[in-house]
Amino acid sequence: MPASDILNPTTVWEEDIEDSMTPDYGFTRKRSNTMLQKKALGGTPWTRETQNTGHIFNLTWTTRSWLCVQRLKRYWEQYGDGFFTIVDWDGGSRQYVGRFTTEVVPVEIGNGMWTVQNVTFEEIPQQAMVEYPSDWAGDAIAFFITNDFGDQKLATSGSWTQTARNSVAGSQGTEHVSLATVGTPYVTMDDPGTLGDWACYEYRGYGFRLYMLQGPAFGKCDLSIDGVFVETLDLYNATAIGPQIVYTQQSLPLDIHRVQVTCDASKNGSATGTNVSWYALEVMR
Repeated sequence: MPASDILNPTTVWEEDIEDSMTPDYGFTRKRSNTMLQKKALGGTPWTRETQNTGHIFNLTWTTRSWLCVQRLKRYWEQYGDGFFTIVDWDGGSRQYVGRFTTEVVPVEIGNGMWTVQNVTFEEIPQQAMVEYPSDWAGDAIAFFITNDFGDQKLATSGSWTQTARNSVAGSQGTEHVSLATVGTPYVTMDDPGTLGDWACYEYRGYGFRLYMLQGPAFGKCDLSIDGVFVETLDLYNATAIGPQIVYTQQSLPLDIHRVQVTCDASKNGSATGTNVSWYALEVMR
């Protein structure tokens, strides 16, 4: 696949070009802002994602060999109507799939060396990657049932109700501190397990981790991603252990995704109920 053509697969000196393809500057790690923001007079902010645009970098290579410059020019011309992978080695080796959107214009600085400045690399959504983003502690953010103003952000249909919980029963996992160490009070969206009731969150990004409550009175629900059924989640646990990661999907390309759970009114044979409770969605940005 084109994404497997990596511009800078290593940080070390490449003998065939007598140089390194890694840029000196430009990985600002800033996503394009596609958020529509509105605020009524005297009210609170309201936001909505409008596009699936990702990161845009303005890259510079200084004092490079002509062979290095030739490779940059080839990538500009070869992938003008396609995409390739570039690696941010200083940013945790994170990969981005996209293309150059401005021409590679080298400037000779003497002694057979060249500098290339202000080359724009634009990430392209919906494309498979060799390695998907995986730094959950550094690059992920959490979306909860409501925002800080109390506005519900989780779309629901059916008998769902918000529940403010004043304590966390049982032990919490430690895989991700900001979510696993749940503060109190915290809010969940709860359903008795009525057949067909659903809850859905839409976000812009890559993969996600879904947090739901688990305990003796919790049943099963069907998980779908972008309208496609993935698997049935069993939320039963012998003791109440509060919000837990019940599903992780890391290999999703950049896009606007929808994560939905649908109650199927069934349960584990040991469960005492069919309850379903959504806590949070942690997404890779």
